[in-house]
Amino acid sequence: MTLPIRLVTPPDIYAPPSYEHVAIAGDFAYVAGQVSKDQDGALVGAGDAVAQAAKVYDNIAAILRHIGAAPSQVVKITTYLVDANDSAAVGAERKKFFGDHRPPHTGLIVAALGGPEVKLEVELVIYLPQEAATER
Repeated sequence: MTLPIRLVTPPDIYAPPSYEHVAIAGDFAYVAGQVSKDQDGALVGAGDAVAQAAKVYDNIAAILRHIGAAPSQVVKITTYLVDANDSAAVGAERKKFFGDHRPPHTGLIVAALGGPEVKLEVELVIYLPQEAATER
């Protein structure tokens, strides 16, 4: 049996022209790497990792709300940074968002992201039981 894959982008975050932000497949949702873009696609906090992290987690909160999930349902986080010196500050924003929930996290330092002013990108895997999805 093939399960359908549902692709969605919440209406209150930037809708990129070439992909959707979330793929829901079975009991899991996979969230594309989030950068600090506002609803119009403008980068928030250019060059400022803390401001960018705050906007990234605002966008993640919008995604979770849209698919009927909570931060406690996140089962994996991957953070891409262009500067290792930003790790502690960005980690503090992640911990503020998730509270006591501490899902597995992978942090990577990369040469560049979508533009020279982009300091970080965060992607997620979310547990989203199908029985809960039918109630949405």
